[in-house]
Amino acid sequence: MRLYLKLATAVLIVSMTPAAAQLSPQQKVMDFQSLASVYAKRYAPADWKKQLNGADVFNLAPWMPRVRASKDDLEYFEIASEYVAQFDDLHSSFRTPSNFVASTGLVVDIYDGKVLIESINRQLLPASTYPFAVGDELLSVDGKSAETLIQEFSKLLRRGNPSTTRRSAADLLTFRPQSAIPRAVELGDSAVMVIRGDGGAEQTYTIPWVKTGLPLTRVGPVPDLRFPAEARTAASDDYMEPYRELTRFSVDAGDPLLRGETYSEETGRMEPRRYLLGWGARNPTFTFPAGFQQRLGRNQSDFHYSGIYESEGKRIGYLRFPNFSPPNYVVALNELATEIAFLKQNTDGLVVDVMRNTGGGCYMLDAAAFLIPRPFWFFGEEIRVTLDRMNSMEVALRLAQLRNADQWIIDYYTVVLEEMKRAYAANRGLTDSLPACSGLTQPFGVATFDNMPATDRNGVAAYDKPLIVLIDEFSTSAGDIFPAMLQDNGRGPLVGTRTNGAGGSISLWPAGMFSEAFTSNTNSLVLRRQPVSVPGYPQASYIENVGVHADIHLDYMTRDNLMQRGAPFVEAFTRILVERIP
Repeated sequence: MRLYLKLATAVLIVSMTPAAAQLSPQQKVMDFQSLASVYAKRYAPADWKKQLNGADVFNLAPWMPRVRASKDDLEYFEIASEYVAQFDDLHSSFRTPSNFVASTGLVVDIYDGKVLIESINRQLLPASTYPFAVGDELLSVDGKSAETLIQEFSKLLRRGNPSTTRRSAADLLTFRPQSAIPRAVELGDSAVMVIRGDGGAEQTYTIPWVKTGLPLTRVGPVPDLRFPAEARTAASDDYMEPYRELTRFSVDAGDPLLRGETYSEETGRMEPRRYLLGWGARNPTFTFPAGFQQRLGRNQSDFHYSGIYESEGKRIGYLRFPNFSPPNYVVALNELATEIAFLKQNTDGLVVDVMRNTGGGCYMLDAAAFLIPRPFWFFGEEIRVTLDRMNSMEVALRLAQLRNADQWIIDYYTVVLEEMKRAYAANRGLTDSLPACSGLTQPFGVATFDNMPATDRNGVAAYDKPLIVLIDEFSTSAGDIFPAMLQDNGRGPLVGTRTNGAGGSISLWPAGMFSEAFTSNTNSLVLRRQPVSVPGYPQASYIENVGVHADIHLDYMTRDNLMQRGAPFVEAFTRILVERIP
């Protein structure tokens, strides 16, 4: 969020300058070429996207006439957003340098194919004036049907999975950050919404837009900004940075779905707004049956959420990973080790929950080591080769050697650098598959094969009883990769719906000096152990777009689950696990 604060100040200075005006056609052309150059040079899935949907990184012929003819800066931003959206990649997005947000106090999502209200800020929308309720259907906004708006928004922001894209676009019906929707600043003071109640009656409401941040209507031809260091890759004295960049399997921190605040009825205060009622949240969105004994998740310092309950005479454990980026890696790992030891002794089976997981880093390798009680295969990645990335890697290797770093990071840089050199010399855009992660449970450093289960003084410490893994279309990035690896190692069935399909690492880059915009970019492509065949996609080892498909389909996104706080869903996955316990 620091990036937004810096740019918000800069935009304020530019927009208040009397000489500020719209970008010239030539400046738009230069910035669009700069944006396209990032993808031409750095985008790992370029060939894969062309094969999947015909999106050609190098073909600017359809785009340049539109850029030159754009009437204002906002139209240029829309065109740039569409260019990036064509790649259908959650990790890759275009966003304007704006902190402006318009919100109605409603959160909606798609249940049973309909846009239903799932949360209402009653401080903004008292029931006496706005008597609609959770579960009611939003039909239209300002005369446009919900479906029409979803289609329009999907042109600007696509997510790798058709369902994920539609649900993300539905959120924008009632919550519009200008970083994703350039014309959000043109909204009036209120929105006219048609809502269908539970009984079928339709009512029309005028709901005010609550606007925060600075409206961005023009950038100006001569901005006087320097891009912050976190927006580019460069050699530094931090020898771990190249490793972190290639193992950053997470949602972009500036993602519009992570923006804003809302009033919490439970805590009585403003909280970070979370679309999806818990994307990246520690607590699950569903409630457990009577008798559930919660263990982790009570204290603010807990990273995981866990507990136990009984069903049909079986003791069921539950363990949730909200993401794979704990604020303190060692503390989280110790917490996990203690909890796994308890669950081994006190349960007959385990539910592992990575639904709505926003991804992270190599903590997922240590998590796997506590869930797979035998040597296991983890993933590799093909890395987009660039000269600056090789230079950064070479500098990092020398620094690691000078500072007597752990041998595993020296070995990792040596192997990756040599493979990058080979790929670069052969004019290949991608390296061969390289091991990606190291973990504290792994004594041999970075490896694809023969990763070891977690051990303690009594031997194998990993959970060794039946388990299932809950996934959905917002299990993202590391949240895609982790269940794929458990599936590839035959550890237990995946239950739910296909994951997002964000299969690579991420970095952030400037997208034009004049427009001051930014683009996130996919550095690498994650590879599974073997190619998979999924309807609608060519046979491939990639997770990108394909996602990871459930062994047992179970959809949380039904109105019954919304109204009953997930009780049917919990009953169904519990039955699935019980049937697998001897």
